[in-house]
Amino acid sequence: MRELPNNLLKKSELTACLCAPGVVAEALEFLMRGEAAQAEFAACVRCDPVLALRLRLLPADFSQQQDLLRALLLAAPVAAGAAQASYAARWRQSIGVAHLAQALVTRSGVADAEAAWIAGLAHNLADYLDTDIAPLAHAADWLVELDTDGWLADAVRYHAEPLARGRAAHPLVRIIQLAYQLITRADAVDSVDVRAALAALQMGAGEAAQLLAESQAQARQLALRFGLVDAVVQTNGAGFDRLARLYAGQAAQSALHSHFRRAKETGQVFALLQDALRGLFGIERAALFAPAVDGSLRMTQLIPAAAGLNALAIPPDDGHSALPRALARSAPQQFARGEADAALVDEQIARLLGVSSFLCQPLQLNEGLTGVLVAGDALSDLSMSPLWRFTLAECAEALMPVPVPVAVTPAAVAPAVSADDIPRDRVRRAVHEVANPLTIMRNYVNLLSDRLGTDSAVQRDLGIIGDEIERVARIVRGITVSEETASPAAALELVSVNSVVSELVRMALGTLFTPNKINVQIDLNPDVPPLPLHKDLLKQVLFNLAKNAVEAMHAGGHLKFTTRQVMADGQRLIEIEVADTGPGLPPAVAAHLFEPVVSEKGGDHAGLGLTISRGLVERMNGHLNCTSTPQGTHFLIRLPTLQNGQAPITTTRYGSM
Repeated sequence: MRELPNNLLKKSELTACLCAPGVVAEALEFLMRGEAAQAEFAACVRCDPVLALRLRLLPADFSQQQDLLRALLLAAPVAAGAAQASYAARWRQSIGVAHLAQALVTRSGVADAEAAWIAGLAHNLADYLDTDIAPLAHAADWLVELDTDGWLADAVRYHAEPLARGRAAHPLVRIIQLAYQLITRADAVDSVDVRAALAALQMGAGEAAQLLAESQAQARQLALRFGLVDAVVQTNGAGFDRLARLYAGQAAQSALHSHFRRAKETGQVFALLQDALRGLFGIERAALFAPAVDGSLRMTQLIPAAAGLNALAIPPDDGHSALPRALARSAPQQFARGEADAALVDEQIARLLGVSSFLCQPLQLNEGLTGVLVAGDALSDLSMSPLWRFTLAECAEALMPVPVPVAVTPAAVAPAVSADDIPRDRVRRAVHEVANPLTIMRNYVNLLSDRLGTDSAVQRDLGIIGDEIERVARIVRGITVSEETASPAAALELVSVNSVVSELVRMALGTLFTPNKINVQIDLNPDVPPLPLHKDLLKQVLFNLAKNAVEAMHAGGHLKFTTRQVMADGQRLIEIEVADTGPGLPPAVAAHLFEPVVSEKGGDHAGLGLTISRGLVERMNGHLNCTSTPQGTHFLIRLPTLQNGQAPITTTRYGSM
């Protein structure tokens, strides 16, 4: 039988413990105020048993990493819904024991007051665990690093033992035992064992009763402050709780993005990754393996680990080892020591890392390589966590090379920036701020989807709204991409032109067409095949044309969308026609139709819609033309069935749209 490490609670399991939502919210507020509110921040997190311990177990410089600290708070699991009532009772017990233990130490002087607070706060720490990972007795193992002699851990481990048994124990142990008895037993102050313990501290029952009353009052005051009172209003709060967690997840991703953007070179990216592993997931021991020249997986020096791991070379076809399996399947793989069929090399990796299990996570590296991150003693379901995926994605993005500016000839150099141009930093700030309301809108759509049930029409419309919000987000993110910077071309997808037209009409019917008294007709050729192109670009062009047509027909009118196949110059093309019955375009306007001008419409019209539309059609290797008469205006989009060397698409007949 192979000897296994002690099965103690790991720091990764501490990250699964519930926190007080009110404490998390207030701590975030103090964090946003910066250095001026550091003292208030520390006092706030001191009132949460889990946060207080998690932050104490991190390196001292972790508090300087504001982005990562914000992500830790946002991602912390919190008590919500029906579970909040039972959580509040446990929390008030923690605060009561901590406050009373500190008061007893201050009065008697037999131990350290801060140690008494931490031990009292943590005495029932395992009760906050959101899973059935370990029994209560093991909670003390979380405190072993905080006290060289182990008195803190002993105080938590033996807090519920009879007072007589601890009569000669360390003073901190006796203080926590006494505080626990006084807080949890209604008649404790009058009992023989408690009076004997008080006498050992040279205290009487009356003084103890006064300290107990003060501690209970303090616990009630803090419960009111953080929204953890006895009465929990029963409302339909599940949706709100879900929405709050969705928003917190998005905000945590934003914080992680800022965290990894601090890196200037590859080594710094992995240093920041280690900080994230430690702070967010409680992973203290990790290693990174990558394919060597001979194809075998070898440890890299990007994440420092035990030197003995350098001697290992794992063949890529070793199906027993979790590392090659993770690469071959492009999916996380778990390993636990003692498994009957486990590869011996995995046993050796675990032994050298000093862990009882590990998660093998494929990780995109630079230069197109994929490595394997070995995360020791990770939670078993960590790979399913959105925060975990966010962290890996941001790390991979930070490792991507900075795009190289494209060389331009003097003739192609843009004119000097005028004083009217918006500074780029200002644009970047605006884009960053726009992302927040977009996230809120996306989350509200998710919430409405849950509340409105399974009605197919409603869910379809909500899906359209969600897709449009995501499209806006992609457009906004693209604003900060420099026009002089070469960026990789987005992948083409097979798009049904008829579906895009139908979806647009459905989306705009109640918000654009009907309010403006526009009758809409669609004539879609079912033989039009799906095309390899960018769906967002086509959708944006069609919406611009539809909006212009509606604005041209001031008193209402008729708008028709038509799709067809045509042959031109021996090439098969798809035509999309958008025709209105408006008054037509004045000759002066028609002559400069696709040039950027100052719009005569006023309001928020920039005069760029048709210029942008033509540019987008040309990006799809197509053409946009216009014919205008006093009886109406017809815009015609022509798209090839071949895009960027893609193979021709076989025509398939679809049912009418």
